[in-house]
Amino acid sequence: MDTQLFFLINRGMANPLFDALMPALTHQGYLLVIPLSLYALYAGARARMPAGRTYFVTALAAVLLSILAIPFADALGNQLKVLIARPRPCHALEGVRLLINCSASFSLPSSHAVTSFAFAVPLSLLTRPFLPLAWRLAPLVLAAAIAFSRPYLGVHYPSDILAGALLGGGVGGLLCWGFGKMQRLLNRDAKDARKD
Repeated sequence: MDTQLFFLINRGMANPLFDALMPALTHQGYLLVIPLSLYALYAGARARMPAGRTYFVTALAAVLLSILAIPFADALGNQLKVLIARPRPCHALEGVRLLINCSASFSLPSSHAVTSFAFAVPLSLLTRPFLPLAWRLAPLVLAAAIAFSRPYLGVHYPSDILAGALLGGGVGGLLCWGFGKMQRLLNRDAKDARKD
């Protein structure tokens, strides 16, 4: 089924627009995180909490955790690649439409999916109090588009990108959970200090 789905994306969805767009997404799509991050910081600085303070610190934490998630998730993904040692479809299958260079590294999980979802999840989750839904979904849509480009270009199976999305999103989510826990502890300590 993975191979059938791969060929459905790689050959069945082939069109001139995607042929031009997908290599750009794979190679330069990550640059779009810059305006998304800047907008999150801008919106956080403008939005007000009920107490009157801005959400800038939360926005800054979202951006920093998104950046921090990338090397952690990438390191885990690279370890899994070596352990699983799955060849890429461009090395293992006949009839692949290959639109970019086929890397010699292993296939599962897709590093592009790992890192793009590792970045997207904290930026989407932590900006919930002050960003509209469309802006919170934008990093996830970008991550999904970057991940989708990989089987379209012929270098990953769909299960590679699914595994990468789960791993990267999991690392990003775990960092958000840790941040939330730390924030609650700090808030509790601050309340206790005010009582004393």
